[in-house]
Amino acid sequence: MASRLGSMLLVLGLLGGAVTARAEQQILPAAANLTAEQLFSVAFRPIIDNALKQPNMPALLGDGLRRVAASDRTLGVVSVPGHLLLTREGVELARVVLPGDMIPERWANATAEMLRAIAAASPAIAAKDREQVWRDMFDGMMTDLDPYSRYAEPNRAQGERTQREGYDGIGVGIRNVDGFYEISDMVPDGPAAAAGVKVGDRIFEVAGTRTLGLPYERLSALIQGPEGSWVEMKLGPSDQRPRNVTIRRRHLVPNTVQAVLNDGVVTVRVERFNNATQDNVRQAIQRYLDRGPVRGVVMDLRGNPGGVMVQAVGVVNLFVPQGRIITTRGRNPSSIQWFEAQKPTTLFPDLPLVVLIDGQTASSAEIVAAALQDAGRALIVGSSSYGKGSVQHVTQLPNGGELFITWSRIYAPSGYSFDGQGVLPSLCTSQAGVNVQSLLAAAAQGDRGEQATRSRQRLAAPDDAEALAQLRATCPPKPADSVASAAVTVSLARALVEDVGLYRQALASRHINVAER
Repeated sequence: MASRLGSMLLVLGLLGGAVTARAEQQILPAAANLTAEQLFSVAFRPIIDNALKQPNMPALLGDGLRRVAASDRTLGVVSVPGHLLLTREGVELARVVLPGDMIPERWANATAEMLRAIAAASPAIAAKDREQVWRDMFDGMMTDLDPYSRYAEPNRAQGERTQREGYDGIGVGIRNVDGFYEISDMVPDGPAAAAGVKVGDRIFEVAGTRTLGLPYERLSALIQGPEGSWVEMKLGPSDQRPRNVTIRRRHLVPNTVQAVLNDGVVTVRVERFNNATQDNVRQAIQRYLDRGPVRGVVMDLRGNPGGVMVQAVGVVNLFVPQGRIITTRGRNPSSIQWFEAQKPTTLFPDLPLVVLIDGQTASSAEIVAAALQDAGRALIVGSSSYGKGSVQHVTQLPNGGELFITWSRIYAPSGYSFDGQGVLPSLCTSQAGVNVQSLLAAAAQGDRGEQATRSRQRLAAPDDAEALAQLRATCPPKPADSVASAAVTVSLARALVEDVGLYRQALASRHINVAER
């Protein structure tokens, strides 16, 4: 079975979100010597300081410890005023006093004390790997915060950091075929490609070490290394005439943007937002502009789960020269931020732009759709989006894991939060019976009061279940691959871009004036 090098792009099957650009890192003792007190002291700080709502620490601890104890059905964790009790079939085994303040270290000490009591009472739990126990503890606690706060264990966290921030390496994927390691794929402009490495090359030696029979983890460690360092490899199509290659490692960020040109229309597919997305979108469009006239751009955000928030802001700024892009607000004063477009960053202020969204377009991708829509800069086509309008503060924990804590909500320029309600498209393709002709006819019609009605519903939706239900029913959120009219979405987008008059008319009639602009 093929193996993939840990330094290569990892495909994650989870719903992402808008996150801060870089994880807050904590420097503590090496993971091998890490104690529960040290780990949870670091973890409780962002929970106490940054969570969107003031956390109920006794409930949070109780639920985490109950998750840990759940694998031994004889044990129970009971909450009483000021204490947590460990019981076996109703008989008290241990009691922990809960702090009366919000000092993280004291809550960490209480957590560690109860974890030791649980391990002492249950040989089965004591035999578990400590990371599994910590994961159970975090998973139980996170349910008390909100649907998007979560813990990522070390291996998963490393993959997610690679997605967001990139990695230092040579840009290859590796698979094991019949006991031999070979190159399965490469970053097109990566160091390995520049050095002449080819897909299918077998790897015979790395840094003087023969690879036959070498454990995969050892091979990965030999190939990876800090940016700017060199690695020597012996490889080739066979062991008869291998060649020596010396490759300089560099920092690589996975490219999540693909673009194609068809009849003068550039379709830009953005899979997720990482630290290179703004540059990759800019380069993709500019590459075609340098070759000749471009009629317009279709930006496909369907299925995009989000990612780095500031990169979404940057993508909007490529098309919008001035005005508010988003505002964020939470409990922590530092979470109250606003982002304005800067004219020098705007490269495509006049290109006709249609953005495709669906029920799986979330978070940072929703930022792009909402901001471009409110700016009157793009027509949004598809179904209502997912509705994740929140930002996660990321803390890198001393065990290598990461804690994602929701610390603010996102507000579009017109003032509404798309958290829970999503972004409503300008032209909806998820309703029954629609086709390109009917939607083009609708695009040609002027506004008959729908925009004002929708604007009122959007602002009311967070506190009005009826208004929220009406909004979601107006254009049901559906994934692109489950909508029979998925082809209609693409055809409609191209037709709008190609007919400049119709595009401008539809844009003008669906633009809501934003007071702060």
